[in-house]
Amino acid sequence: MRLDEEQLSARASLDALRERISIGGGGGGIYLWGGVGRGKTMLMDAFYNSVSVSKRRIHFHQFFADLHTRAHSLGSMGEALNQVVDGIRLLCFDEFHIDDVADALFMTRVLETIVAQHVTVVVTSNVPPNELLPNPLFHEQFVPSIELIEKAWNVIELSGAVDYRTLREPRERDRRFASGAFHSGSETHDGRGEPVELTVGSRTVMCSAIRDGAVWFDFDVLCGGSTSAADYLDLVTRFDEWVIHRVPILCTATEFAVRRFGNVVDVLYDADVRLTLFADGDLEDVAGSLREVPGLARLFSRLSMLQPIGVKVRSEQ
Repeated sequence: MRLDEEQLSARASLDALRERISIGGGGGGIYLWGGVGRGKTMLMDAFYNSVSVSKRRIHFHQFFADLHTRAHSLGSMGEALNQVVDGIRLLCFDEFHIDDVADALFMTRVLETIVAQHVTVVVTSNVPPNELLPNPLFHEQFVPSIELIEKAWNVIELSGAVDYRTLREPRERDRRFASGAFHSGSETHDGRGEPVELTVGSRTVMCSAIRDGAVWFDFDVLCGGSTSAADYLDLVTRFDEWVIHRVPILCTATEFAVRRFGNVVDVLYDADVRLTLFADGDLEDVAGSLREVPGLARLFSRLSMLQPIGVKVRSEQ
């Protein structure tokens, strides 16, 4: 893939950071943000693979899941944080976002620990630092952390006009996630089968069926309850093909259900798992309203990678 001018400029900044790391420099980093499909992850991954120091690259959901697991095991968030960054010189976060006040509180401690231990950080995000934790009821509580980000890291915007995922660039077409399908129509598959109760941690999640290695979920069961990104991360290690049926027009669903659905798709995309959806309409009907929604625009972009199938699929009898 040929890089555009903004991608070349961002790569130059990453190259300079790599040179600083190579001569022993520590701390600082880059906060790379911009619209969905602009090549942020591609640039970060190329940088990560070119640096030969103790390092870790992780999706933001996975980082929080690991952190909570360690904190529970050690009985201390402080000890868990120290363990996570112990010996690490470079930490790369993909899809950095803060939408939840509890995550914001944890992230504040993470940021303080990273900066204090002079760990170099590179993150990708769809929003600038000042739009993290956008809820006006809680945003002010996170402002000190935002100021720390802006002081400690070089904030770079990747604002190209092209969403390369919607163009189905070769790199994206080769992903297993992109081999999934988006079935639209008023008569969608109801997933009828033998329900299975799946154990996730200390509780259970009900799936509609398990067929030929694929796990089937009803949208309301998977996203309408109290499931979390940690649950999806657990389940994705067990099933490399997912089917979600009865996906509604998302503007009619609750905000919590839509954000959980976004987390599901994030996890499946990052794990490169095949996803098939049976929805109440086509992509534009179902998710078009999310294009300009902070934190959810990437959901529309990722769903656009699925193969559109407009044939109505009747429920099993």
